[in-house]
Amino acid sequence: MKKLLILTSVFAASLTVFAQTYPLYVAGDFNAWNAAGNVMTETFSGSGIWQVALNMAPGRHEFKITEGDWSWNYPGPNSWLYAPASGNITITFDQNTYADGWSTTSQRIGLNADPGSWTAVGDFQGWNNADPTTAMTALGGGIYEYTLTTIGSWNWKPCVTGTWDSISWDNRSVGTANWAFTINAGEEANLYVDALNGVAKVDIAAVPEPSTLALLGGTLVTGLLCWRRRP
Repeated sequence: MKKLLILTSVFAASLTVFAQTYPLYVAGDFNAWNAAGNVMTETFSGSGIWQVALNMAPGRHEFKITEGDWSWNYPGPNSWLYAPASGNITITFDQNTYADGWSTTSQRIGLNADPGSWTAVGDFQGWNNADPTTAMTALGGGIYEYTLTTIGSWNWKPCVTGTWDSISWDNRSVGTANWAFTINAGEEANLYVDALNGVAKVDIAAVPEPSTLALLGGTLVTGLLCWRRRP
């Protein structure tokens, strides 16, 4: 029994040492691309969510997540951020896997700052990253939307307007992978990006029939008239 306790104690100690010697770091143009430049802290033990608060020159910067050297780094192409006027920004790296309809499903890179202007860019508009006709609408909380109704098979990515800084199914990086989807007759595609959590999604939905829209409109008008006639 005594030997078992000793072995268990040694095993537990080895796990603790391993966890303490395996943090994640941020390397970027703001710390001379030092692979161990800024250490990240796990929000709580085992959460799989790592964060670091930084201060840097306002404006655009590129960075990667590392293990303290260049043996592993993420994502492949550099990730990006836009520091606000204060220069204060928090980077989050979430290693958990999600089934919430947003992609990427794992290894999400989040920021607490939103560039503020996004464009739905794709072959349906000539891959113009500054096209005002496909500007995405802000819904609040860093989420933007664009609705496409043109029938066909398309590729797209949400881009910070005028740049190739984007978020797609693979990651938040410079020049992410294209996202393929198809719109059939009677459908529309609602394209979304969440600038703060570093994820995007495509929702294909049925387009309401004109008669259904007319019925809904009539019901709304009737309801308003009834409400106004109440004593």
